[in-house]
Amino acid sequence: MRKLLWMAAFFLPAVVFASGHEAAEGGTDFVPRLVNFIIFVGIVWYFVAEPVKNFFTGRSAEIASRLEEVQNRLKATKKAKEDAQAEYEAAEHTAAEIIEAAKKEAQLLAKKLDEQLQAELHNLEKLQQEKMEVEKRQMVRKTVAEVLDELFKGDAIGMDEKKFVNLIMKKVA
Repeated sequence: MRKLLWMAAFFLPAVVFASGHEAAEGGTDFVPRLVNFIIFVGIVWYFVAEPVKNFFTGRSAEIASRLEEVQNRLKATKKAKEDAQAEYEAAEHTAAEIIEAAKKEAQLLAKKLDEQLQAELHNLEKLQQEKMEVEKRQMVRKTVAEVLDELFKGDAIGMDEKKFVNLIMKKVA
């Protein structure tokens, strides 16, 4: 095929120019010029077609690879966004759980402190009652001791029992 093209490239112009009498008689040389242009285009096509085709094929492949790379980055970005959104929602859920647990713990702690306070108040009241009982007993003993001292020191020893009890009752009251 190449040999045929080369032969046509060399011999066709000679055949076309061999009949040059039309231009001399007032005709046009349009047909020979057209044949020469077609031969020129054929030669240019023969030498340039493959590199141009390779250039555009390579360029198409490069553009396709860049497009694929951009799409991969876009997919990765979308995935990262979805992951971040899922983490955000999980964090919100965890925060809500922590807040709820803190509220419950605060309520339990307040209830426990209230119970401890009530128990402490009860213990203090009981301790105060016991202290008052002890003080009352000590006062009764002191009063009885004073009355007995008065009786033994004075001439009230001859008192009867009724007077003695009344005297003690007055001192105690």
